[in-house]
Amino acid sequence: MDLPKIVAMYRLKNAGRWIDKSLEAASSICDSIVIVDNGSTDDTVKICKNFPNVVEIRDQSSLAFDDTRDKNTLYQMALKENPDFTLTLDGDEILQVDSKDLLFEELTLLYPDIPVFEFEFFYMWDKPNQYRYDGSYSMEWFRRLLRISSQPSDLKFESTDYAGNGHCPHIPQKSNGWNNYVRSRMKIFHYGYYDEELRQQKYKFYNETQPSPHECDNYTHTISGDGVFSGPNGIKLRTLPKGQFIKDVR
Repeated sequence: MDLPKIVAMYRLKNAGRWIDKSLEAASSICDSIVIVDNGSTDDTVKICKNFPNVVEIRDQSSLAFDDTRDKNTLYQMALKENPDFTLTLDGDEILQVDSKDLLFEELTLLYPDIPVFEFEFFYMWDKPNQYRYDGSYSMEWFRRLLRISSQPSDLKFESTDYAGNGHCPHIPQKSNGWNNYVRSRMKIFHYGYYDEELRQQKYKFYNETQPSPHECDNYTHTISGDGVFSGPNGIKLRTLPKGQFIKDVR
């Protein structure tokens, strides 16, 4: 038996550093991949075009930042592929090794009727085998996989309270099963904060485009061990065993 048909949805801008590895991993479980590109100036689009599973790339470089709009666009693009599931990923996220085997058992045998699957995220930090594990970083789980047969035909992503609809969830807020989900054994490695340069870029981007209330620490946790989302003793790091991390990261 094969996996049910999964269509991955990517919203990208200048993801050239990681997108090759991300698409390679996603292609191991996804029949098709759809992409919205928000004006990449690096080789992101060129890399994406080299993957046969990438069936559509939509250029939205002329449009202002709007997270909800882009996710609704991606969702409609994915539905054209008649998927059993949609999987939302970012260009700096890479599925763990052996994802196909883990998901096959969960989707077909263990939880054949569950509408939503949630995944634990490891935030890779400074070294290929190292991830951050303090405060909120020790319990980062996100809903990313949606069973389409469980959803209404008019399902869509809703607006958020942030500028540009920032921090829009990765599955629609009113999905059937939003609170009836399973936590998958499959992990996702996030490289968006991998080194100091990236962390400073993210810190600047979030504060400029999606400012948060002071009580949410203005994203201080992304660049330090301070803030309400960091651990009480600052940054704590753990390591992954051999065979479970990407060695040739840039």
